[in-house]
Amino acid sequence: MRAEAAGEDAAFEREAVKLKQQQRFLPAFIVIMIMAVLIASYVVAAYAMVRPDEDRICNGVYADEIDLSGMTAQEAQNVLNEHIAKLSQRTLTVDINGKLVSTSLAELGYACESGPVIEKALKIGKEGNLFENYTRIKKVAAEHVVYTLTENYSNEKLQEFVRKKCAKKCTKMKNSSIRMKNGKLEYTKSRQGEVLDVQATTQVIQEALREQEDAAEVKAAAVVNVQEPKVSKKLASRCKDELGRFSTNFNAGNVSRSKNVANAARLINGSVINPGETFSVHDVISPMTEENGYYAAPSYSNGEVVDSIGGGVCQVSTTLYNAVLRSELEIVERSPHSMVVTYVKPSMDAAIAGDYKDLKFRNNTEVPIYIEGGTLSGTVFFHVYGEETRDPGRKVEYVSETLETIQPGEDKVTYDKTKPASFMEVTQEAHIGYKAVLWKIVTENGDTKKTQINSSTYKAEPRYVTRGGAKTTPKPTKDPKASATPRATAAPRKTASPRSVQPEKTPKPTKRPVATKAPEPADPADATAVPVPPGGAAE
Repeated sequence: MRAEAAGEDAAFEREAVKLKQQQRFLPAFIVIMIMAVLIASYVVAAYAMVRPDEDRICNGVYADEIDLSGMTAQEAQNVLNEHIAKLSQRTLTVDINGKLVSTSLAELGYACESGPVIEKALKIGKEGNLFENYTRIKKVAAEHVVYTLTENYSNEKLQEFVRKKCAKKCTKMKNSSIRMKNGKLEYTKSRQGEVLDVQATTQVIQEALREQEDAAEVKAAAVVNVQEPKVSKKLASRCKDELGRFSTNFNAGNVSRSKNVANAARLINGSVINPGETFSVHDVISPMTEENGYYAAPSYSNGEVVDSIGGGVCQVSTTLYNAVLRSELEIVERSPHSMVVTYVKPSMDAAIAGDYKDLKFRNNTEVPIYIEGGTLSGTVFFHVYGEETRDPGRKVEYVSETLETIQPGEDKVTYDKTKPASFMEVTQEAHIGYKAVLWKIVTENGDTKKTQINSSTYKAEPRYVTRGGAKTTPKPTKDPKASATPRATAAPRKTASPRSVQPEKTPKPTKRPVATKAPEPADPADATAVPVPPGGAAE
């Protein structure tokens, strides 16, 4: 029993101790709660004092160096627009090997995105709970938040500035030029050039804009490469030897054709072909227009001789062709005429017609080629200059060989009903056709080598004749008048035996004309040339 009583006393004592402890902590708890309520009230009151309006930015928020504190979104936008406008007027200066080019950033399409900055600024102190927002606002006010405006540029405008304005400051490379003066070749000085690397320079400027975003003047150096001239004066001066020449004669009495020949020779005269380059006669003498100095003159077209602008220029290309052959340059393209010409032998001609017949040759030497050409007293000539590297004993000859002769056939007759039957006019003489080849015969060190250069086919064309086609009709006989009352008939007188009526003689057919012979080599005897074609459909 005593044991049970002792246990109950101990439990009672423990409960009493616990009660006393609770009674002792209760005032403290009440104090803590009161303090919490007071602190919360203070925070609420303090937050209410610092909390910005819903549409305004809290204190301590900056965009770059612009203070946005207390501003509305629209106010902030206006202020930043002014700031961005000032930034766009900053200057970019690019140094191109000591030559400066400047522009404003506005011309490069400078722009800043202020919208995202304003949106972030408005959210500060408004996204968390009361205590978080209060703490954030107080911290921002004390330490500041600075947003950096993101700058953008137009890559297209930046590259255009580099490509046009900066590249224009670069010194252009200059090749040594060659000219003939007073019968002597002269050479100008060459010059190194500068080539601006547009892509690399653009990247350099972009880096400078990022690194110097606060500078009033952004500076950058262009990336420039040195360009050596293709033809130095030393190389050009090696063009001093005459490699080949040729001339043909033309009828100076044919004024329009003579002018065309002189004009085409003038356009070619002075041409320089650098090593590896290809020369096109068509490109140099075109366009075949009156504005370019040409006149209407006879030329070949579809087997007929017709007038066309530039008639005669093929004699120029033919003469140059033979000069180039003797210079032993590489022939890239050459075409024969449709019909044979008389100022050179078959396969020695070179026709020009539209964009399908041209004379092209390549400078396959290591030295520039200079072409001198012109006309004088019914002669068109070309001299080709370069560096002579051939053996002095080397002999070159070109021989035309006719493989086949094609007769022109019967006349092509056209009847003109307005002309009498006895009328006949030859409008175009006949042309014999040929198949021919050109041989190059080289004799050197006692050895002879024969090489075929080209083959040519020339059409045969009959003589074109116009005859009269008018028909003659007999005049109608008049009605006989009645005779008077007959008299007594007398003995009839004897009449002579009537002569037989001979029929009207018809003209004998003319003999088919003999076609022109194969042309002889060009010499003074060949002063009358068969018309040569210009560009276009004729040749």
